Amino acid sequence: MAWNAAASPNPLFCLFWMSLLFASATAQLCMEKERKALLDVRSGLSVADGRLSSWRGEDCCKWEGVECHNITSHVVKLDLSYLDGSTPNKSEVSSSLLDLEHLTFLDLSGNNFGGARIPTFLGSLTQLEHLDLSQGGFSGRIPYQLCNLSKLHHLALDNNGIEGTISETIVLLGNLQFLDLGLNNISGEIPESIGNLSKLSVLDLSSNRIFGAIPGSIGNLAALQNLDLSGNQISGQIPNSVGNLRQLEEVSMSHNNISGSVPSSLGGMCNMNRIDLRDNRITGELAEFFEQLSRCRNDIRLSLSLQNNEISGPLPIHMEKLQRLVQLDLGSNSLNGSIPTSLGKLSQLLLLNLSSNYLVGGLTEAHFANLTSLLSMDLSHNNLSVNASSGWLPPFHANVIAMGSCNLGPKFPPWLQNQNRLNSLDISNTGISDFFPEWFWSLCTPLMRLNVSHNHMRGVLPSSLECFGLVRIFDLGYNNLEGFIPRMPYVGLYLDLSHNSLSGPIPESLAGDNLGFILLSDNRLNGSIPSSICTTYLQIVNLANNGLSGALPDCWSNSPYLIIMDVSSNILSGGIPATLGLLNMLQSLHLSNNNLTGAIRSTLQQCRELTVIDLSLNELSGGIPSWIGWSLLSLRVLSLRSNKLSGEIPWQLSLCPSLQVLDLAHNSLSDPLPPSFGKFISMATRQNDKELVPLNRGSSYYTDSVIITAKGSQLLYTRTLSLVTSIDLSNNNLFGEIPEELTNLHGLRFLNLSWNHFSGNIPDEIGLMGELESLDLSKNHLSGEIPLSISTLYSLSILNLSYNNLIGRIPMGTQLQTFTNLSYMGNPRLCGELLQIKCPGDNPPIGVPEEEDMHEDDEYGGIWYFIGFAPGFVFGFWVFMGIVMIKRSIRIKYILLIDRICSWFMHM
Repeated sequence: MAWNAAASPNPLFCLFWMSLLFASATAQLCMEKERKALLDVRSGLSVADGRLSSWRGEDCCKWEGVECHNITSHVVKLDLSYLDGSTPNKSEVSSSLLDLEHLTFLDLSGNNFGGARIPTFLGSLTQLEHLDLSQGGFSGRIPYQLCNLSKLHHLALDNNGIEGTISETIVLLGNLQFLDLGLNNISGEIPESIGNLSKLSVLDLSSNRIFGAIPGSIGNLAALQNLDLSGNQISGQIPNSVGNLRQLEEVSMSHNNISGSVPSSLGGMCNMNRIDLRDNRITGELAEFFEQLSRCRNDIRLSLSLQNNEISGPLPIHMEKLQRLVQLDLGSNSLNGSIPTSLGKLSQLLLLNLSSNYLVGGLTEAHFANLTSLLSMDLSHNNLSVNASSGWLPPFHANVIAMGSCNLGPKFPPWLQNQNRLNSLDISNTGISDFFPEWFWSLCTPLMRLNVSHNHMRGVLPSSLECFGLVRIFDLGYNNLEGFIPRMPYVGLYLDLSHNSLSGPIPESLAGDNLGFILLSDNRLNGSIPSSICTTYLQIVNLANNGLSGALPDCWSNSPYLIIMDVSSNILSGGIPATLGLLNMLQSLHLSNNNLTGAIRSTLQQCRELTVIDLSLNELSGGIPSWIGWSLLSLRVLSLRSNKLSGEIPWQLSLCPSLQVLDLAHNSLSDPLPPSFGKFISMATRQNDKELVPLNRGSSYYTDSVIITAKGSQLLYTRTLSLVTSIDLSNNNLFGEIPEELTNLHGLRFLNLSWNHFSGNIPDEIGLMGELESLDLSKNHLSGEIPLSISTLYSLSILNLSYNNLIGRIPMGTQLQTFTNLSYMGNPRLCGELLQIKCPGDNPPIGVPEEEDMHEDDEYGGIWYFIGFAPGFVFGFWVFMGIVMIKRSIRIKYILLIDRICSWFMHM
């Protein structure tokens, strides 16, 4: 018994040893092999944020971002994400990660791996459950080795440069609950096998280049709560199987090419709190969808956005059943009919957007009766009006009210008086013809975006508007306001007081440091332009059509982001400021109709983004710089008309590949016209209206315009400028022959060479310029005959060949019959019906026998002759004419041959 007692284990003794073993295990340091591996991993990473400064000592389990197993001390979690917010230095992923065999969690997000491919060896970390490589600067394809990570439930590869397709082998990751591949360059279709990831709760494929239809198998993802397919090129209809996703809370498919109607089953998913299908091609009506939506009886609030689609039909009459709605965005569709008064019963509605539809009718107080929560309302660009009593005040206090192009006038809307939380108000083009009420200026809401433009507002603005604080947009353009420009608040982005009757000087304190757009054109402003206008972030300045005088300030080095400058039609004097040449982003420069003197500044050749230069109607002198041709390769419009420029026209202008409008009229230019003018690329082919390029590429707030003199009048072009091609060299001292090469400009629409000293013949091949609408060669010294090919210019609506030395018969043609004798007067040796001057050979020959003197035998003989000859002649004639009519070059050469034969006979 003693032996047995001695041999029996003492419970207290066992407990002691177990405690000792446990204590030794908890005191155990991390594995040396894993510690060295961690240091190797660290050596490849940027440590700019200082997070890895704690990686010292022997116990790596205490290092920041490292977590070890409580018993084995193996490293199981490694978080090396870069959270600083700035771009870190370039890093690399060390293969020493393979020594961390027990790793279940790896986060390398936010680091900069400089376009490297995702390492294939990561597929050997088979214990991984969580892998985050988002925002890491990776590129290339997703390595198929990652499919070995069968335990993975979280995979984030978003915000990289990953390419290629989504592999069908993704089904091997059967435990995935979270998959984020958004913000990459992934292309191809969504594989059908995606439906096998039955545990997925989050699927994000947004902002890629995925195309094709949404696979029906997506309805198998029964656990899915968040689905984001936005920002791709997905087409086809939304599959009805989406209705099987009963756990779905958020779905976004915006910015795709999805068509078809909104599945009604989508409305019956009562756990949904967000449906975003904006910017697609969805059609049909919403009646069934809203019917399903109204059956959900829970309290989950829903944000619904279907903006910018092609949805039609009316709004549902019983909108009071949609009490879940907190956001209703149906803007930019084709909805019609009236807005039901039941809309006013949606007491939880925060945002309402019905803008840019075809809604009609009046809005009464009932339409807003219970919208007590409304913060944003956009009803603009419909045919709506507000019919409310003069004392009515809305029950809401909104931040945003937009009712542009609705009918609110003629009085200023009194119901705005209690909207003291506004930060955006758009009542532009609403038929208001009234004075601003004093209570409006006392609202003093900060961060305001105000647009009351395109009305008939009258009166004088207050002397100070500074109580508004920071104003982002202040647009009172296109009204009838008078008086001085008031002391303005700090305008942060956009200031438009154009097209009014404001007078006085531009205040020195008008512009703030962040002001990007200053539009004061078409007023009665006077005085000089203050140098304070050259603000740091200025993008567009338009002071045209005022009475501003003095020199243009030379302060533009302070405005490096300037895109458009328009100070045309003022009384400015002095030279072109040298600092304009420092504007590397300048696209349009309008200095026309002033009193500017001196030469064209050579510093402008540094403005290589220039598309429009209009220096017309000034007193500029000297020559046309040749550097325009080889420096300004984006130039589309060059107008130097009505100056005092002299010398030759540099042939280098033809080096501008985009030049389509060249106006050098009313100067003192001399010498012959360069043959290279037949090489203007943009004038050599017909302009395509499907390839319109905006004048100013850097702004969505403002559209630049160009005035072009053509067809004897001034024409304003904005978005359709790409359809215009024009050369105007009139009223100069140019001489020599018109270069034959000019007829290579097959896309030229307007050509004016009048009031010069051109001599020689009109080019024979002028008929090849098939797009010509206006041709003016008047008041020169041209000689020879009018080419017959001119009759093939079927688009020609204006022709002036008057006051030259042209001879011979005026060609006949369908289009030429529309012109009067004014087109040819002043050419005494021209003849033809239009001038009522007979040409040689027009009188009938003498000695023709009378009909009654013809012998009967001869008459019958002639009949039989024509019976045999006529069919053969008709057949041969139409075969030949068919060839001539089909091939334009043969037709023109045939006309020229006939022209020469006729001329030979007439001069025999």
